Formats: sequence, structure tokens, C-alpha cells
Amino acid sequence: MVYSSSHLPLLLFTLFQLVVIQNHLFCKADPTDGFTPISISQSNFEIQKPYDVPVNQRYSFIDGVHKFWVYKTDKPHTTSSQTKPRSEIRITGNDYSSGVRQFEGYFYVPSGSSADPTDGFTPISISQSNFEIQKPYDVPVNQRYSFIDGVHKFWVYKTDKPHTTSSQTKPRSEIRIKGNDYSSGVRQFEGYFYVPSGSSGVSIMQVFGASPSSTTLMLRVYDGTFYYYREKVIESNIYNRWIRLNVIHDVGASKLKVYINGVLKHEPSGRGGDHHYFKFGVYTQDNESDRMESRWRGIKLFKK
Repeated sequence: MVYSSSHLPLLLFTLFQLVVIQNHLFCKADPTDGFTPISISQSNFEIQKPYDVPVNQRYSFIDGVHKFWVYKTDKPHTTSSQTKPRSEIRITGNDYSSGVRQFEGYFYVPSGSSADPTDGFTPISISQSNFEIQKPYDVPVNQRYSFIDGVHKFWVYKTDKPHTTSSQTKPRSEIRIKGNDYSSGVRQFEGYFYVPSGSSGVSIMQVFGASPSSTTLMLRVYDGTFYYYREKVIESNIYNRWIRLNVIHDVGASKLKVYINGVLKHEPSGRGGDHHYFKFGVYTQDNESDRMESRWRGIKLFKK
């Protein structure tokens, strides 16, 4: 809400609320007293965000809440700007050069916003050409995967075939990120995922390569809860909301870190192996639902 007042002294005549705290008398008044509301709407909001990404990858407006997010590696808001990254609203139609104006709003900052998991990492350039889709061998790709408006959507059925005629594994529809396999150093995966209600008994993200097992890390969904394998709860109530996931793999130390929305949730040990890569999508596990789905956007890789 925005307010204006050309008669600020009228505040002197406002009815104050008297309160007593620890034997001291205080006057309590609303800072908007004496101001006149200015009508504004969504049409007055100009979104400024990194110039090379769509608005919905740095801003959302749901149930009356404006949500902004940005990364330290993002571009500025114009190609000519020398400023640092931003995701913010510029209120238009209410510029002023005189008088008194007031801004009012409720804000919320989630924990971890001051310490991003990607700090100290270098981005690795990837594109759609790095993504080789793995899906049931007897159906076309577009019957188990789509990529629309920056969102990768994967779905699979428990009755589907495996991804090759010779595989003995369960059905999957997932992306294996190629061209960035690693056997040493520190690598990081970042992405936003969304799992709709009802998808259960499914792995949605893996760090592949281990000894003697196949995966160094597997993150699964069971009945709306996000798990490390089936051993530890990472996050509850994940259905029907976008969640930021960061996974860091330190090969030399044989350690991993799993972050949810910028908050460290689990630090499991590695499982050996000398050749690794990242996968995401849906891969059927035990006690699976009839249909499984996940959606992903903002996929990034980093190295240190």
C-alpha cells in the first residue's frame, strides 16, 4: 500500500493508543494515520529481473504473495547495466517530486538467503543438447517427456517397459546429463522440482556411479515425503509446490550435501566409484503408484 499526505501536522491530532510497558507510558499509533491511500494494482508493477531468463524463473505471484529470487551468478536486468543481479518490482505511475509519500508491505526472508550453496562454485555451461532422454523403449519420447516454457515434465506408468530391451530395471523417464561426467573434484547440481499429488515410490534425482551399488545418491518420493534412499526424511509435504534442490558431491572426501530451498538438510557419505554423473526425472522404485510424475526447471551444474 502507498500513502500520501500534504498535511503531516494533522498527525498531532490523531487518537493515540496508550500502553504501559514495565511501568513506562508509551503512545502507540499506526504510521499510516493521517495519510490517504493511493490506489495501485498489478498493472503498476514492472518486474525487473535478469535479462536472459523468463519472468517466471525469478518471480511468482500466488495467493497474494510476491515471491522474488535471484542468484549471484545471474545477469543484470538489462544488457547495458553494470549493476549486480536483481529480481524486484518498480512501482510505476506514482513517481513524485514533492509532498510526503509512504510505502507499506509485509516481507518474509527464508533462512539461507544470505548464504547460497553455490557460493564459491563456478557455473558449468549446459544446454538442451546435454540432455539424452531415457524412457520406456517401446513408446516415443513425447509420450513420456515434454519441455515447454523452460519446464521439463516427466511421467511414467508402473506397467511401462524399461528403457532398453535388455534392462532388468523398472520403468523410467529421466534425463542423464551427458558431457559432464566426473571422477574427482567437487560438483554441484541445482534445479527446482515439482511433484504432483499421488506420485509415490519413485526416485526423482540421482548421482549415478558407485561401487558396488550403481548410485552414490538417490532421492525418492513416498506419499508426499522426500527421502534420501529410504533411509532419511529430507523434506515433508512436498506435493504440489516448487522446491529448490542443491546437491554437492565432493568425490575426494566421499561426502555429499543435500540442500532444500538453500537450507542444508543432509550430509551423507559417498558410496565409492570412480565415474559419476547426474540424473533427474522419474525412476520407479518399490511400492510405486500407478502413475509417477515430476517437473523440473532451472537446471544448473557447478564445479569447484
